[in-house]
Amino acid sequence: MVPGIREDGMEEPFIDIAVGGQEISGIASDYLAIWAVTIRGRVCYREGISQNNPEGSSWKEVLGPGDSEVNQISVGPTGLVWAVTWNGKILARSGITKDNITGTGWYEVPSPEEKLYQISVGSNAVWGVGLDGIVWFRKNVHGAMAGTQKEACIGTGWVQMVGHMALINVGVSDQVFGIGKQDRKLYFRTGVTRVDLSGKVWQLIDARIKTPFSNTYSMSSISSIDSASLVSSSSNQSLLKTFGSLQNVNDQTGCVSKSDFSDNASDAESRDLKIKSLASVSLSSLISRNTEVGDNGLEVFTHSTRQEQEATDEQTLQIKEEVDIFSKRLSSTSLSSTVSETMFNFCEALQVNDRDSKVFTSCEEEEEFGGNTHEILVHSCEDENSSLQDSTPLSEKSVADTRLGGVASHRTTRQLRNESESQSCCSSVTSLEADTRDVFPDALWDTGAVEWMWVSATGCEFEPKVLPSGWFSSGKKQKSNSASVKHEAWYKEISKRLRDRNIKQIVPYTDYKQAIEKSSWVKEADFQLWDERQGWVDCSVQLELKGTSSCEMNDGTLTCTYKKGHNLKNLQLFIGEITCVLRINDVSRYSVLAIYTAKRTTTLTPLKLAAMSDAAVEEWVKAISSACCDLRSARSPPPENACWALTGRGDIFVHEMLPSIETTLCKQMFWHRLDGHLHMVESSNAGVVWGLGYNNTAWFFTGSEEQLKMTDVREIYIYENQRWNPLTGYSHNYRIPTDRPSWSDRSGRQELAKETIKTPSIHWQWISEWGIDYSTPGGTDDMGWQYAPDFPRIFHKKKCMSDYVRRRRWVRKCKLITSGPWKEVGTLPLLGLSLQVDPPQWLPKNSCIALWAVDLNGNVLCRLGVTKDCPQGASWVHVPADQPFSCISVGGSYRVWGVAKDGSTFLRNEVMPDEPTGTCWFQVAPPSGHKANYVSVGQTSVWLVDTLGNLYFRKDVMPIFPEGTAWLYVCAGIRHVSVGPLDQVWAIADMENVTGAICRRVGITSETPRGTGWDVGIRGGWSYISVRGCIDADITDDIMESDAQVTSRGLLSNECNQAVC
Repeated sequence: MVPGIREDGMEEPFIDIAVGGQEISGIASDYLAIWAVTIRGRVCYREGISQNNPEGSSWKEVLGPGDSEVNQISVGPTGLVWAVTWNGKILARSGITKDNITGTGWYEVPSPEEKLYQISVGSNAVWGVGLDGIVWFRKNVHGAMAGTQKEACIGTGWVQMVGHMALINVGVSDQVFGIGKQDRKLYFRTGVTRVDLSGKVWQLIDARIKTPFSNTYSMSSISSIDSASLVSSSSNQSLLKTFGSLQNVNDQTGCVSKSDFSDNASDAESRDLKIKSLASVSLSSLISRNTEVGDNGLEVFTHSTRQEQEATDEQTLQIKEEVDIFSKRLSSTSLSSTVSETMFNFCEALQVNDRDSKVFTSCEEEEEFGGNTHEILVHSCEDENSSLQDSTPLSEKSVADTRLGGVASHRTTRQLRNESESQSCCSSVTSLEADTRDVFPDALWDTGAVEWMWVSATGCEFEPKVLPSGWFSSGKKQKSNSASVKHEAWYKEISKRLRDRNIKQIVPYTDYKQAIEKSSWVKEADFQLWDERQGWVDCSVQLELKGTSSCEMNDGTLTCTYKKGHNLKNLQLFIGEITCVLRINDVSRYSVLAIYTAKRTTTLTPLKLAAMSDAAVEEWVKAISSACCDLRSARSPPPENACWALTGRGDIFVHEMLPSIETTLCKQMFWHRLDGHLHMVESSNAGVVWGLGYNNTAWFFTGSEEQLKMTDVREIYIYENQRWNPLTGYSHNYRIPTDRPSWSDRSGRQELAKETIKTPSIHWQWISEWGIDYSTPGGTDDMGWQYAPDFPRIFHKKKCMSDYVRRRRWVRKCKLITSGPWKEVGTLPLLGLSLQVDPPQWLPKNSCIALWAVDLNGNVLCRLGVTKDCPQGASWVHVPADQPFSCISVGGSYRVWGVAKDGSTFLRNEVMPDEPTGTCWFQVAPPSGHKANYVSVGQTSVWLVDTLGNLYFRKDVMPIFPEGTAWLYVCAGIRHVSVGPLDQVWAIADMENVTGAICRRVGITSETPRGTGWDVGIRGGWSYISVRGCIDADITDDIMESDAQVTSRGLLSNECNQAVC
């Protein structure tokens, strides 16, 4: 238990508590903001909250808003705090930032037309509930900027929403839940999006839970089992003695009763009491024989013997006769209304099944007498000795008494209580606690509606567009009326006509041979086509697939029909020509797919189609890719020697490497998409493939068709750029024409805006707002700025006299939930990894595959037990190093190279199968004047990329001298490089105003080990490539040919030898 603000927690207890702050930018990821309010209206903040110390360390009192006392408080994910005072004032906390987490003061927010008593804060939304249940929404609240801007903190105005709620709560992504004012049911606000935070309508959630026995029984009746001592008649003969005087029940029973009647009491009043006693005792004696104590200490209904049942039936008839006699007297005598209602309830409740002894009641809903305590009328009778001592343990109390005696009389409890005060009537009233749910086993509980009092959805994360199944339906199958429809005359007539037509048109021709052996399937949609002269034009796209009668596809076309001038033009592609279909980033359009062929790759003119929605693009990418794979018989899973590549969106693509791959031009290579999402992928010829997500989670490829759940979290960045001038200092308004836009990407070439940046695809959802990124590489000042003399120089965190420009990075997080044949490897986040490049046949028998990795802290790790049958491995082993690393690569013959975070390079000595972690590190100087960023090691060669994108080749690397002699410059503009088992070199390069092109190095010979040029493939959108497993399985040591040998024989065309560097 967390202590209060005082030693004695009851001296000043808390009356409200709120949790939030998980999206505050620049603060620890495990931080939570805990705010609370005491009964005296004081506001407190819990300090020291962390993952290792979730209870915190101490309470800090936050100065309240003047003379007002707070009674309710709410905290949003961005740390924004709102509160409501006892007198109805609405307050918002100002100045909450990462440096001042408790803020500086309070803003008073204007109230709507009525006073609010409850508010709930989200990321960019504030909702409130008035005293009359009216729901209010606050406009233009921006939680990420609330700490620095007043308008973002308090919003601009209130909007009255339809519906009345008793309580409201804002959850993840500003999704809103509420409890109805009248029905106390749970509601969900549909249509809440980042654009429309107020949503559309309230929709009822099917939130039924299990309640005792039936909805008709009051909770207070059930609670009487747990907190009150009930008695039942000991024999049937006591029934006739209930008309005598009632004596006090022992105090141990928990009942308060009177045995003496008032001298002035009338005969009618006496009859009233006798009837009430009869109602209780008769039912108790009726049920007592049909109950027994179960294993859990509760009495349950049992089947009685035939003799007992017959006796019970006779007793029931006797009771009914007596009740009928008293009921007839009610109309002619002056009985009180209380007794009349009691008798009618008793008659309704007295329905006993002949064989099962199951009792059904039809009493009204319970009446609440204040707080959590309900009053239940409990009757008792005297035994033969005119006294009744209840010494029976709780486990032996009769459930039947509670369900019949208590419930049947419950409707008139208040009336009887009032009447007893004025007429001194004899009544036994017990105060019962309404919390007995834990007492009952699940078998005694039935589904039914409940009245909700409180809801919190701050930890309920789901996809707003795809709500969880079962929220808005009861889950009960509707009874089909198809059986009754079949007997209708119109149904029989239609069925007869269909049978007659089938006999006439189909049956006579069943013996004929099929005249057409081919079938086709057509899919059509409207898109916009990019034309170099006209720009985006409307077009109609038709995908036609042709196949045989056995559904084997053998041809297909993709036709685009659009208007050029006054004429219609058809643009047609054969499915067999298509080499890749992928989504691309386009400045003018968001949802764009690009279709590549060998010819269009050469001319840099892919067929670009824009759709109105992401869903349409995803649907057509899948349809075209599936057709291409069927026509080319692409295998699933990919072969062990496949080439893997990733786009900037995280899409995974595979190319099946053929034996003639080194003679195939890159533009002719067919890439098909694989399910899943990754940021980095590493393959090996042994069939083991690992990958990393954007959140540094490690995954391994299962190789099966089973689709497993994958999640990822990604950060989207935008840069704010300013220039200094003598009049106003740093500003957006006084930039020179050659400067970057005020808001741009990292390169400064593309102008962006925070309001228009969208998630990478429809599968991503924003989970935070824009915030300043204080972890920008190179460091920042207190406001997140980096300084430089000019664009695009190297930026630093401290301002100098010569710094005339500055920038700062803003970040926003989004989350992805998808599926694919990938399985998570533990929970250790990794920065990079590498698999051994040697094929299995080149390794010692029964040896494991070397897998090395670097975690987020720069620790070097070695994975043990990695094999084809166990791709996930067994465990991690730490490899000691003097400084943190950022990159690792495992080459041929267990040569391990690494890059430290300071840009230096290292070689691990004496790594062997029996010594998987090696012995020591040998430092290798990086290229002069440059810092290494990435290294890739092949069978005998080492290639390196520095922080500026320059590519280098390590000279004179030999088995006897594995560290080589010098770095040789190759070219610039390289984002990533991968070296295969035959020393083939592939890269992702930026060239000719295109970022992310797949390239293969050609012209590598013993005389020109650096190669002569690049064979350029598909350009645009690629971020990572791995050829670590690209080798024909039939190659052995005796017949192995290197990439240099293949190139020297002239198998590559002259087009491949054109250098672009």
